[in-house]
Amino acid sequence: MKKEKVIAVIPAYNEEKTVAEIVRKTRKYVDKVIVVDDCSADRTGKLAKEAGAEVIRHETNGGLGRSLRTGFEGALKEKADVVISIDADGQHRPEDIPRFLKALEGADFVIGKRDISKYPAIKKFGNWGLRGLTNLICGTKIVDTESGYRAIRAELLKKMHLSAERYEIAVDIVYEAAKNKAKIREISIESPVYVKGVGTLDGFKNGWFAIKKRMRG
Repeated sequence: MKKEKVIAVIPAYNEEKTVAEIVRKTRKYVDKVIVVDDCSADRTGKLAKEAGAEVIRHETNGGLGRSLRTGFEGALKEKADVVISIDADGQHRPEDIPRFLKALEGADFVIGKRDISKYPAIKKFGNWGLRGLTNLICGTKIVDTESGYRAIRAELLKKMHLSAERYEIAVDIVYEAAKNKAKIREISIESPVYVKGVGTLDGFKNGWFAIKKRMRG
């Protein structure tokens, strides 16, 4: 049986403190790492390249969504069979990649489920509300729709019509996975580093994006 080619996509913006370590650890479990440097003002791109990643740099800051879409396009051009999305800031453990790949057996899309019990109350409330709205609109039952740690089969990724520029990409991916009747699984993951991430305003934008996406069909 042919070995599947696994490529990791890491969006990064001013992550010089953590990106090199994430790249080095991730390379142990995948065939290639693509870092999308979203016009960082620091040494993110340089350090990622030195750590062994292919670096694609945006000359203007486009946001998380655009960075992921750029990375996904790059991975598909490299004939990936499986694409892993993982953050550059240390909140995801590359050591979990084998678990994602195992869960992907017989599935199309695997998403990491964080334990947010120790998160600030406003963060937990926002996550709960956005999760409920996303699942309602997408017809899914995902516990952590906003998680950025994912494994996606290339065949599914090719069918996705992603358009989100910024944090709405999380909703965009879930919506497209559901629309294409993907078999979705979740696995529990640790988040060793708490990163502020999506704010209240971003949450409203994500919700509105999901509503518009549903209205357009």
